[in-house]
Amino acid sequence: MNTTSKAHRVWWGLLIAAATPSWPLDARAEGNIGVASVVRNDVTGVLISGTIKVDPGASVFSNEIMKTAADSSAKIVFTDSTNLAVGPNSTVKLNHFVFSGPSNYGKAAIEVAKGAFRFTTGHSDKRAYEFKTGVASLSVRGTIFEVLGGATSFKIHVVEGTVDVTTNNGKVWVVQAGQSMSCTATACTTIPNFDLDFPTELTEVQDFSQVAQAGEQGFFASDSPIVSVAPIAAIAGGAAAAAGVSAGSQSNWSQQQELQTFLLFRRSPPSSPPQSQSP
Repeated sequence: MNTTSKAHRVWWGLLIAAATPSWPLDARAEGNIGVASVVRNDVTGVLISGTIKVDPGASVFSNEIMKTAADSSAKIVFTDSTNLAVGPNSTVKLNHFVFSGPSNYGKAAIEVAKGAFRFTTGHSDKRAYEFKTGVASLSVRGTIFEVLGGATSFKIHVVEGTVDVTTNNGKVWVVQAGQSMSCTATACTTIPNFDLDFPTELTEVQDFSQVAQAGEQGFFASDSPIVSVAPIAAIAGGAAAAAGVSAGSQSNWSQQQELQTFLLFRRSPPSSPPQSQSP
């Protein structure tokens, strides 16, 4: 897949934002869902428009595939302040996110193809999150946990809370705080604790409002004549936690619509915007 320009990433993000301005919050399943607050070395994101290098402060989107190379890592802070740290040689798909409020999810599905990650829940109902691997699904019950694995097996360590692991044969294994297990498609077995040894910058929990107001996030570069800092949630995805716009009232929601329309139609699009796909 050819690498696209940052402008194309901006263009697609705005198209997503403008395509759904009148939908109710719980119906907007696509769009901006957070920000890459930490990026180390070679991290890429795969979107419908192509593959692009992920820089610190880049917006991330529902259905985006995040890939890290050797000696590379990233931390994503979702709009509900959930933190997802991704280790080296990993592939994770931010598969399906449905908002249930301005900055909360009713459904959030993440697929892990390979590699290591550390997950810390945010403000959404913990049951909204579900992880899928090649051999099992993981249901969250208020927790911090770490996973290392591939297509045929994985290891899980629960730091806080509880995780239910349902293997592909339908059996459920409950992993409590302080426990570690090794799982295949048919069974999980208890193992001594293992430590993924994520660096502090990835394990430190960040709140989305802090990240969004740091002045480095958003669709636009600092030289943008219209937006220089982070109207992340107000522009796309329906999470109005930034740019001083709240989704708490119909009037404020109308302001979001106006902002989205202005940004899409009053700004010059990329010199060669991606071609629309036939249905």
